[in-house]
Amino acid sequence: MSYPPPQGGYPPQQQGGYPPQQGGYPPQQGGYPPQQGGYPPQQGGYPPQQQGGYPPQQGYPPQQQGGYPPQQQGGYPGQYPPQQGGYPPAQGGYPPAQPHGAYPPAAGGYPPAQPHGAYPPQQHGAYPPAAGGYPPAGGYPGAQPQGAYPPAAGGYPPAAGGYPPAAGGYPGAQPHGAYPPAAGAYPPQAGYPAAAPVAVAPAVAPPGGFTYVTPASFVALYPGYQVRCDPVRDADDLRYAMKGVGTDESTLIRILGNRNPVELDAIKQVYQKKHHKSLLDTVKGETSGHFQQVMTSLLMDPLEQDTQWLHTAMKGAGTNENILMTILVSRNNEQKAAISNYFARLRSKTLPEALKDELSGDFERLCLALLNPREPDSPVVNPDVCRADAERLYKAGEGKIGTDEKTFIDIMTRKSWSHLRQVFAMYQTIHKCHTIEKAIDSEMSGYLRKCLIGIATFARSPGEFFADMAREAMKGIGTNDDALVCILVGNRFQMPDIKSAYARKHGKSLHSAVSSETSGDFKKSLMMLIGA
Repeated sequence: MSYPPPQGGYPPQQQGGYPPQQGGYPPQQGGYPPQQGGYPPQQGGYPPQQQGGYPPQQGYPPQQQGGYPPQQQGGYPGQYPPQQGGYPPAQGGYPPAQPHGAYPPAAGGYPPAQPHGAYPPQQHGAYPPAAGGYPPAGGYPGAQPQGAYPPAAGGYPPAAGGYPPAAGGYPGAQPHGAYPPAAGAYPPQAGYPAAAPVAVAPAVAPPGGFTYVTPASFVALYPGYQVRCDPVRDADDLRYAMKGVGTDESTLIRILGNRNPVELDAIKQVYQKKHHKSLLDTVKGETSGHFQQVMTSLLMDPLEQDTQWLHTAMKGAGTNENILMTILVSRNNEQKAAISNYFARLRSKTLPEALKDELSGDFERLCLALLNPREPDSPVVNPDVCRADAERLYKAGEGKIGTDEKTFIDIMTRKSWSHLRQVFAMYQTIHKCHTIEKAIDSEMSGYLRKCLIGIATFARSPGEFFADMAREAMKGIGTNDDALVCILVGNRFQMPDIKSAYARKHGKSLHSAVSSETSGDFKKSLMMLIGA
């Protein structure tokens, strides 16, 4: 449908612009006739108009023959004078942002609502819902957060950088608590975000107009993961599962145990906006015991989760050394620095002060040394330095009467993982020709022995390290449930490596071992994380 050509151009306007109309914007006498159904969508762009159609505003590039005729010098009589200098042409077509009072159609849709005195907005002209996405309720929500991208066609866009499949160790740019190994090597690790999360995109409009924004920390630390669930439906299902008398624990397990961290963050945002409550606080109020630990740990930010576990390990009577070893051995330099800072902000003492109050002797010195940064990993190591360190370890242990624990602590907490792998490989070729683990086992005792063996194991295979820590938590009479939750929840994204290492080293499946040590909803939640 083309616009009827006006007789002689635009009709003269009344002095002072368009007068306000009562009850709406009826067509002006002699002006533009009302269109049937609004402006029809153009097919493939702006087709040429019939001779005499609307002229473009001054400043637009000349149109092809048959399109809008060029504006006459000085504009049409009685109309608004042309803007000084005209609208500068943007390369490739019309500029995206139009000055106040201009009426060029925006590329691919209709112009926004105009101020009083401009053409009224058409009823049939709102942006259609994105193909494949969720239609907006009552139109698209308001302006997006500053710096966020508008909703993309196709439903929920992937969070820029979402979550990684972890495979054995704290990875480079990986989710907190995931430890994927590179083939035969411990890969570089990504640290916790140094600053508070910043909304950086994309802003997504789920059904009902409840938007969520992926924080910068998730964009940087969880590449590869996307929001594939429906956060609004999940938020509603969780609300119904905890509403009224009793709790539907199976719904909590089904949703929270099957969502990646980017999805869980989106669900928390939608739940807060729609139901005006914190999802984490609601789950805490509806659950208890070790089942509560699993559910709330899944909802925590990884930095907060690690800090909370360290606090749990040292509160009350006694100390949970397994939790201390799990976190202090496996976290990289950036993560340990972030944990120390966060711990000091939330607690009445610093992390080193708390460790000194809880520990003593060589194990205390080892844990404090683990808080210090390691030398950075390098693809190339100096074989002469590696052999010298292997000799130092031998002379500090098996090569002398007594043991020099300080030398073991210095080398194994300060040197890079790539350097340690080479040192441990060379250790097997000198003197007694057995592994560093066997040497430590024969020379050390207590938690110092366990932690040093854990460092040697982690350098070779992070998955095996976590499998050993899980085995330690379930060994003997009773189960160290706190440590078991810390290990399985914090490293769930590399579960295939942990399960494989557990079965290979301990002769039974991790699923079977955990199943025999737990019960009830606690058991069901861990079975969901472990999988078949």
